[in-house]
Formats: sequence, structure tokens, C-alpha cells
Amino acid sequence: MLQDGFNISAEQANEGLRNHNVDVFRQIYLAYSEELFLLASRWVKDEHLAKDLVHNLFVHLWEKGGSLTITGNVRHYLFRAITNRCLNELKRRSRFVSDDLLQWQADPSSLNEISDYILLQKELINHLQGLAPRCREIFMMSRVQGLDPSEIASKLGITLNTVYFQLAVALKYLRTHMKGKKS
Repeated sequence: MLQDGFNISAEQANEGLRNHNVDVFRQIYLAYSEELFLLASRWVKDEHLAKDLVHNLFVHLWEKGGSLTITGNVRHYLFRAITNRCLNELKRRSRFVSDDLLQWQADPSSLNEISDYILLQKELINHLQGLAPRCREIFMMSRVQGLDPSEIASKLGITLNTVYFQLAVALKYLRTHMKGKKS
């Protein structure tokens, strides 16, 4: 009987990838692809590039599964793999990457921080679905794309006051709904 992807051991993952077991691959993909996408997005700050990097990681796992050896926790292996791919892509694009960033080591506390960040992002994305589409769009442009309110107003052809009002509505909604989740 198959288990969920979060509970696949390194040995099971290695054997499944080595034998091109579609069920094991699917479990790993379904369990980790979203978290890997969020982590990649955090590194490269480009959703399309992040999707490509995650896709390429899974293609690599499928094609090279016979020669790969996952040791330790599968999740840690995948997080490290996507982090390396992101850093390589950033270097390839000649963006500034500090030495500290390049020397990042996967220790349990840093992975827990990343996990907490990803879980918070997932929760935030779920709560954003409760906003009106235009309000959600304005919030995403401000908080995800990092646009100034004046840029948002210009791009959407609305007044600056409308942008501020919609951001206030979104923040109030999120505060109310996310505060309710804390116990």
C-alpha cells in the first residue's frame, strides 16, 4: 500500500526513482512541488522562472533517478536541490548574490524557518481567495510584485486613493481572518 509523499523514506524514494515507479514519483511531486515552487519564488522572485526550475528538478529526478542517491530526509534533499538550482540560475543571470547566500547550509533551524514561511504563504494565498478580485489584484501587485501605490494606480487606471483604500480593505480582511487561525 502506498503512503503519502511526506512519509516516503530516502530508501523508498531512491528505489522508486531508480525503477521509474510512477506512483512514487507522483507522490513526491504532489507532496513537495508546491513548497518547492514557493521556495524557488522566494529565491528568484519570478513565478515563471520558479515554475521552470521546479519542473526541471522533477525532470532531472525522473531522468537521473537511477544514478541519484538521496540520503537523509527527502524533503531536505529537495529543498537543497531547488535552492542550488535557484542559486545557479541567479549566478547564470549575473545577478548579485552575496557570499553569505552562497554559503547557506541546510540546518534544521533554517529549514524550519523556510517551512514556516512557506506554510504562512500558503495560508495567506488561501485567505486571499476571500477578497474581491480587484482588491486581491491590487494587494498582489503591492505585496508580491513590490509595486508602489502610484505605479499600481497608473497600471490599472484608477486613483491613488482607490489603491490605498483597497490595500486597507485587504489588510483588514487578512488581519481578521489570519488572527482567527492563531490559538
